[in-house]
Amino acid sequence: IAGKLFQRNLTVGLDLIALNIQRGRDHGLGSYVASRKVCGFGEARDFDDLAKSIHPNILNRLRTVYKHVSDIDLFVGLLAERPLKGAQVGPTLACILGDQFLRLKKGDRFWFENKSGPGAFTTEQLREIHKVSLARVLCDTVLEMRSIQRWPFNMESSYNPEMQCDSQCIPSLDISHWKE
Repeated sequence: IAGKLFQRNLTVGLDLIALNIQRGRDHGLGSYVASRKVCGFGEARDFDDLAKSIHPNILNRLRTVYKHVSDIDLFVGLLAERPLKGAQVGPTLACILGDQFLRLKKGDRFWFENKSGPGAFTTEQLREIHKVSLARVLCDTVLEMRSIQRWPFNMESSYNPEMQCDSQCIPSLDISHWKE
């Protein structure tokens, strides 16, 4: 993705990171530190204020590229952050993704949890829907599947062992709540 994007038979390709940085500038996205502030992580007045969020080696590289901490491009800052425990992204990107998802959810009148939309589910129906997991969907729809780990996107491990599809740990949907 660095110098190889859309390369085809040419000797030079595009750089996805550079494209994303430029897109952010073209679209008028705020800086990384401005986004941190909006997310409630405080104002960063100098590079040292980012020491808890960004590894010192990366912070030193940012110092050589950017004149001032407020110049750090959003995309660069998001990639530079240390990931949150158990996550793939840092706190600022987690905040942005969470805010975006919340707005999409609340703004969609057909979102299944919205109680006022057309065809809204009852409280009992929602309770049943919330019990459903990907493991349950796969157990119910893949022919001859007898067992699966509880979280199918994660590798099988002692924390995520393979379980029988009829296990109570992979609850089934009770469709009696849809009877009229």
